[in-house]
Amino acid sequence: MAGDTLRDAFRTRLAAHRTTASIPWPIVDVLNTAEQPAPAAANAASTTQGHLELDFSGGSEAQYTFGAPASNLHREQGQVTVRIVTRLRAGTTVRDYAETYAAALRNLFRMDRFAAGARTIRITAVAPMGGGFDEGGMWVESLALAYETYNVG
Repeated sequence: MAGDTLRDAFRTRLAAHRTTASIPWPIVDVLNTAEQPAPAAANAASTTQGHLELDFSGGSEAQYTFGAPASNLHREQGQVTVRIVTRLRAGTTVRDYAETYAAALRNLFRMDRFAAGARTIRITAVAPMGGGFDEGGMWVESLALAYETYNVG
């Protein structure tokens, strides 16, 4: 069963960009799922010591056109965060992989356009949010994606 059209579109686009950038780390769906990714073992290969996640921070919507009931455009603007996650204190090699993957995804998402059902999502800005640790003791590099789409209703 498919989820929200916008979220599914972002999931699909991240998967495509991951392939394009040859990022070996998997995408893990942690949004209200049973997935609880654990840190990779300290002796694991550095190319397998992390994963990618998406976080949908929300946004706002405002009516953009008037005079056509049920057919007006409503501009939705919001932010999606891509998280590049690895083990805390994994070392400089793994840190460098995480930073390299974040930079590659930033370049691929910059001014990107892709379909979400019958609408188009436009990435209006990409920004590195820096790194830090999360509640699970993992190191996270974050990349913000500002988006815009027009809903009909």
